[in-house]
Amino acid sequence: MATQRLRSRYTGVDGKVNSDYSRWNDPIVLGSYSDKLIVYRFGVPFDEGWGQPYSPQSYRPEVTVCNGEWTWDELHPRARRTAAERFATRNDPKRMPWYLTGGPFLSIKIDNGLPVGGRLEEGVYENVTRTKRYVGGFMPPPNSMWGTGWGNLTQYVSFSNAFLPDVSAYFDRAWRKTKPKLEFASLFTFLREIGEVVPMLRTTASIFGAEWKSAVKTEYYKSVDTDYGSQIVKLTRGSSLQSRNMKPREIAEQFLNHQFGWVPFLGDLESFFTTYLDAEALIKKISDENGKWVRKSAKVEKTENTRLIADVQFPFNGIGYTIPCMPAGMTADFFTAPPSYKIYETERLSVRASGKFRFYRPEFDITLPDYSSAWRQAMRYVKIYGAEVSPWHVWQSVPWTWALDWVSNLGNYVERLSDTLEDQVAAAYFFITAKKHIERRIEISLPFGSGLKTLVFKKSFTSTQRVSADSPYGFNLTWENLSPRRLAILSALGITRRR
Repeated sequence: MATQRLRSRYTGVDGKVNSDYSRWNDPIVLGSYSDKLIVYRFGVPFDEGWGQPYSPQSYRPEVTVCNGEWTWDELHPRARRTAAERFATRNDPKRMPWYLTGGPFLSIKIDNGLPVGGRLEEGVYENVTRTKRYVGGFMPPPNSMWGTGWGNLTQYVSFSNAFLPDVSAYFDRAWRKTKPKLEFASLFTFLREIGEVVPMLRTTASIFGAEWKSAVKTEYYKSVDTDYGSQIVKLTRGSSLQSRNMKPREIAEQFLNHQFGWVPFLGDLESFFTTYLDAEALIKKISDENGKWVRKSAKVEKTENTRLIADVQFPFNGIGYTIPCMPAGMTADFFTAPPSYKIYETERLSVRASGKFRFYRPEFDITLPDYSSAWRQAMRYVKIYGAEVSPWHVWQSVPWTWALDWVSNLGNYVERLSDTLEDQVAAAYFFITAKKHIERRIEISLPFGSGLKTLVFKKSFTSTQRVSADSPYGFNLTWENLSPRRLAILSALGITRRR
């Protein structure tokens, strides 16, 4: 039996930052100010360098650690072999090889926006007249500056499901994209829906005709008598539909005609053409994989969105500007223009699926004596072109089933049923791995007299989650709910609940 375990590690502020650093909220020194020493001799100013530092700057961090990581996984018995045992079984096919069995996995990484060094962008910053300078760095912004929501929390809750992606939304799509593909066209569905081509063309022709009438104009010249004599003028003659607007009903009809008419129709034509060109290679590939274990992986989803949360431009102030990341005492004469800052939030999601599958179709079994017969060859073409009758094809051909697929998973269930009964597709293992990254970024622009300085502070939450299928037939179908026929197929494929 697998043993669940939890591992965690944390990174705090480097103890070398302060010599007396002992607790997480001890003051962290940022820097200090100093003034230019000007000495007048006989009325002539002489530069004597910089005076002693004064007004030391420091702050206390609001978070306990700079970053942290938590990992939930499983330990399996076979993973506890010695190095000698692993070496002995490496080249021995009669013994079970060394392996790590997969299982549920969750990793969470948190960056609290606190630098390990305690401060950022250390340097020397002078005012415009170069009579005062600040030597040191800048502090991370307080939690109240990061915007609403998770950004202003003092510490994220590491095991909160609010930050984790909803992996269940990708169960059926991941199975459909990853499983071995035996059909490369949908001839049965295409022939069933071929009668809808004529109404589809009629709808499209009606809108093109109306648009042509409203757009076509005829230009001609005509002599017109005026008070200043006869003049040639340019006139146009057009349709009364010139200013025509589409009604809501027409817009809906054209949308449905495009979305559920032309797009599937042209997609089917493309699949027929590519299948015709690659038919022999596809049949060979399926025959080579038929009845064997094959590993498959697929990219299910990949998105990235960035939005601007805040854009703050400070008004002119002749005294000073108050930005929480700046040390106190930095007056307005340090800047040539008012500072500003922006807050961005970026969210990235990547979902992948992988599995080890096995399927069996008699017409692709190259070991059978009648593999080269005309009947077997015809059945192979029927399969790759999608011309056979199956529960999935019947479901696709029934009117308005696409509407049910929008609000239910019934269509996905029918498809998996066809995979089981017709192609005997099953998986020794099947996993979905989702990685979600949420990041808040504050970009502060400080127009110092020596040049523009941009400070970038980041907070982030990264989760990597792996979920295993409920049974060899995918998700939402447990071993307890498998029918006797499906259990018999698994037994024939060499899949048991313990392996």
